[in-house]
Amino acid sequence: MLRNPIRTLVPPWSWKAATFAAAVRGLAFFATNLQAGQREATKALVVEAVFAFVTGGLIGAISQHLRKAEPRWATAGVVCICLPGFMLFAQSGVHRLAHTPHLSGGLVLSFCLSVVSAAFSWYAMRHGAMLGGTDETTVFHDLEALPKILLNFVLVGPDLVASIFRAKRH
Repeated sequence: MLRNPIRTLVPPWSWKAATFAAAVRGLAFFATNLQAGQREATKALVVEAVFAFVTGGLIGAISQHLRKAEPRWATAGVVCICLPGFMLFAQSGVHRLAHTPHLSGGLVLSFCLSVVSAAFSWYAMRHGAMLGGTDETTVFHDLEALPKILLNFVLVGPDLVASIFRAKRH
């Protein structure tokens, strides 16, 4: 992936992850900048939506490339913390250039949403949904598969805690 990023990341660039990221993170910046007025909030939304569309698709492509990587805990750290962290650094620069008025609130909210979004996208890709490029899944397939994947994703934490307690009792 590092040796040939264009060949590795452009074909599976994830328009699904990009669209979701642009909508969610754009609205986060809109909400956190409303106190500066509707014009500033709209500008922050547009800046973030464009930035998030590019970076969301890129993070989606990287996540897809890493969906089968092991060890899973290390891959989860890269996908869920490192990638959103790098994005946060670049995002801060973009919004500083755009003179976004209430930057810190938008960055914090956007980072939190990016962590959850990256985790879910990676989890869904590991389970055969939201894929792009030569492995692309259809929107119909994704809409059919995502409710079950979302439920399982939400239950991962409680299942992990329960398995730890079961292991301690034995």
